[in-house]
Amino acid sequence: MDKFFDSNNPVMRFLSTLVDLVILNVITIIFSLPVITAGGALTAMNYVLLHMYRGDESYITGMFRKSFRANFKQGIPEGLLALAAVAITVVDLMALHGSESRIATLMMIIITIIAVMIFVTCVYMFALQSRYENTVAGTILNAVRLAISNLPRSAGMAVIWLVWILILVYLYKAASLFFLIFGLTLPGYMCTILYNRIFEDLESEDKSV
Repeated sequence: MDKFFDSNNPVMRFLSTLVDLVILNVITIIFSLPVITAGGALTAMNYVLLHMYRGDESYITGMFRKSFRANFKQGIPEGLLALAAVAITVVDLMALHGSESRIATLMMIIITIIAVMIFVTCVYMFALQSRYENTVAGTILNAVRLAISNLPRSAGMAVIWLVWILILVYLYKAASLFFLIFGLTLPGYMCTILYNRIFEDLESEDKSV
């Protein structure tokens, strides 16, 4: 029994990670509520997720606040750009929805593909912002480069989020609860697993310079 409650026990580590993800998710949602702060909140979330995955000693609230304060100003334009992209995509798809023309269907497919590419780029953008100092333009440009040069991992991130969204849609009656508990951090953590190797390569290159 003592071994089961040992903090090094795989089951206990898994449960501890789930609890941390819930706490981080709630904090991220709260800090994103003013909308203008969403960029800083998502950046801080990625900062904590990467430390969690790497097994660093992590104090969720303390690390989140530290990163949020450091990235608050630059997170504003990045967050607003991401929200604008989402809003434009939703408006365009709603405008085309219901049309039976082939052109409208083709346009919806094209818009969806572009939206997915932008979304994945945003995942890289907030992850980069959490780790490196750069201008907004520089961070976005580097995010685009990473998304294109790591297509298999980028595709994996897109699949993770698409599957998660479909799950929330399927569980529509309980979607709000699931979003509050794991809405951002569970798929975010899975994406962290994919981009961690990319960041490790970048960090090793920086050390060798």
